[in-house]
Amino acid sequence: PEPTTAFSTSPNLRYPPPNTMAAYTILSSNRVGPGTYYRISHPSISTKTPMTFGLFVPSRHVSNVDDGVSSSSGGGGKKEKEDVPAMFWLSGLTCDDTNFAMKAGGMAFLAADKEGIAIVMPDTSPRGDPSVPNVDSYDLGIGAGFYVNATREPYSTHYQMYTYVTEELPALLQKEFSIGKTRSISGHSMGGH
Repeated sequence: PEPTTAFSTSPNLRYPPPNTMAAYTILSSNRVGPGTYYRISHPSISTKTPMTFGLFVPSRHVSNVDDGVSSSSGGGGKKEKEDVPAMFWLSGLTCDDTNFAMKAGGMAFLAADKEGIAIVMPDTSPRGDPSVPNVDSYDLGIGAGFYVNATREPYSTHYQMYTYVTEELPALLQKEFSIGKTRSISGHSMGGH
C-alpha cells in the first residue's frame, strides 16, 4: 500500500504540497563503514525555509536513497523498496544537523548498520533565510528551536519545529526513501527534554 502523506494533526499540511513536485537535494554523501551518511536539503512547508538534515542509511538499504525513485511512485519496473526503521536524533542547543554525525557518528553508525536502522538527524531550528528571526543569545533563535511550534510573532512564522520533526520530515522520508514507517526518537540536552 502507498504510504500516507496526510498528517494526522494538520489535515491541510501535505508532503509534497498540492500541485508541486517534491524537491530535495543531496548535498553530500559519504561512506561510513558499510553504510552511507547523507546531508539532504529541501524546502520546508512547516518552517517556510530551506531545511537540512543528516541521514545515515544502513548498507543493505542504501539503494532506497541512491535510486532516487520512491516505492510509492511505481518505480518504473524497479524493485520495490523495503521500509527501513529509523531513529530520529534530536540534538541540543547551538547544534545543527551535523552534530551527532561528528561526535558519535562512527560508532553509532556501525551499530545502526548492524541493526539495519537509519538515523535521522534534523537541524535544531530553521535557518538559511534572512527573514528567520534571531537574537544575540545562545538559547533563543537560530540553533535553539526547542522542537516546539512557536505561537507568537516574529517566531511563529518559521519556528514550527514540532510539526517539522513529527510530521513533515517523517512524511518526506517515507515518501521519497521508504524510511521511517517504524521510528523511535532520542536526543540530548534541548533534544532530550
